[in-house]
Amino acid sequence: MVVAAVLLAGCGGDDESGKTTGAATVQETATQTERTDAARSETTGTAQTTGTATSPEDQPGGAGDEEPARSQALFSGRGGRITPTLVRVPSFIAIRVVLRSADGRAYGLRFPGQTVRVNGARRSATADLAGLRPGKVLAGTGVNGSNSVRVEATAEPGP
Repeated sequence: MVVAAVLLAGCGGDDESGKTTGAATVQETATQTERTDAARSETTGTAQTTGTATSPEDQPGGAGDEEPARSQALFSGRGGRITPTLVRVPSFIAIRVVLRSADGRAYGLRFPGQTVRVNGARRSATADLAGLRPGKVLAGTGVNGSNSVRVEATAEPGP
C-alpha cells in the first residue's frame, strides 16, 4: 500500500499547483483505499443466501447418478457368423458385451456366467462382465452353430 502511495505521489502533470505535497497525496490515497475496503466488506458481508444449499448428490443427474466405467465389446451376427472374432479392451475396466443380429436370425454367445442371445424379435442384447487383468482373454463360445469370439485385455484405455 505504501508503494502505491509513493508511486501516486510521484505521478502527475506539470500543471498542478505547488500547494499539494507528497504527504497530502499519500493521505488521500490511504483514505480512498479505506473507503473502498469498507464498501467491499459491506457488500460481501451483508449478502445472505436464501434457501438451503444442495449438494450434487441431491440433484437429478448429480454426482451419485454416474455409471461405472466400462468398455464395450460389440459383436454382430450376419450370415451365420459373429464378427469380429477378437475385441481388445483396456485392463481392469468392466466389459459390456453387446450382440446384435444384423440379418434377423438367432445368434448367441456364452461367456463364463453369462449368455447373450438375440433372435428375429430381439435384435440386440447385452451382458455386463468383470474387467480382465492385463493380457488375459475371455472366450465366448457360439451357440446355435455360430463361431466363437475372444475378448482380450490388451488395449490402452482412452478414446
